[in-house]
Amino acid sequence: MKSYQFIKVSLILLALTASTRLASQTEIANTQAYQVDIFNFDHQLIPDSENYQQQWRRLTGFEHSGLHWEQFVVIYTNHGERAYRNNFLEFSAWFDDPEDEDNQPEYFTYPVGTIFIKENYQMLNGKPADPKSITVMVKHPQGYDAEGGNWEYMQFSVNGQQMLKGSREDKTVKQQCAGCHQNVADRDFIFSNFYSGTN
Repeated sequence: MKSYQFIKVSLILLALTASTRLASQTEIANTQAYQVDIFNFDHQLIPDSENYQQQWRRLTGFEHSGLHWEQFVVIYTNHGERAYRNNFLEFSAWFDDPEDEDNQPEYFTYPVGTIFIKENYQMLNGKPADPKSITVMVKHPQGYDAEGGNWEYMQFSVNGQQMLKGSREDKTVKQQCAGCHQNVADRDFIFSNFYSGTN
């Protein structure tokens, strides 16, 4: 009887170990799906952006964004997650009942040095397809561009060609990026419409 119980316990432990190992491998595989180094850009222009997919916080999965040329986006930040999460939740609560006077959002501003990297992917048959570009926002100290929240904008093609760089005072930057982000100045110029809270 004891040997039967020993075998039974051993089989249960073996099954649990295998299950844990499989879950761990699945989690690694799911994480690695976002860690494909397909975007080539000058990392010297963006502090500490080497290995950003592994080192930074991924805020979203693949999200369809009508705001960004009808593409899919994946968003990363170096240390802006706390404010981003708060602003996402505050906006979501306000959006559910914008007429409620007691339901006014309290948005956070991002600390100086916050960087967002947004990977942009083509849409094909309603799904993400080929990578298109990287867009970047960098929060500078006061004096960089006060009316624009002191944000610098950058965009690079997949092969690393710089498509734009500067503040909203640059005509191309204003037309392509900053003019739209001005609409969410109350959220410190970051839309924060998507959030999955995952690595």
